[in-house]
Amino acid sequence: MSQHSAAGTTHRTPGDIERDIEATRARLAGTIDEISDRVKPANVVAELKEKARAQVVDEHGALRIERVGAAAAAAASAVGLVVLRAVRRK
Repeated sequence: MSQHSAAGTTHRTPGDIERDIEATRARLAGTIDEISDRVKPANVVAELKEKARAQVVDEHGALRIERVGAAAAAAASAVGLVVLRAVRRK
């Protein structure tokens, strides 16, 4: 238990310090567990999938036609450029 001096400063006992160290150690262990859970490959992939899904599906589960159309147009353009380059090389 802490003791107060006449000057108002707190003197900590070895037991106080040990309890503080254990509490800090427990908080640190919890933080490390949270960080390791966030960076697990399966969790990272799941988060990326959800972000990608949110780009093409609205909160009601309906497709965002304008975004799907834009993605399809971009994909078609990329395929067209690859085909054009292949034809020009021949």
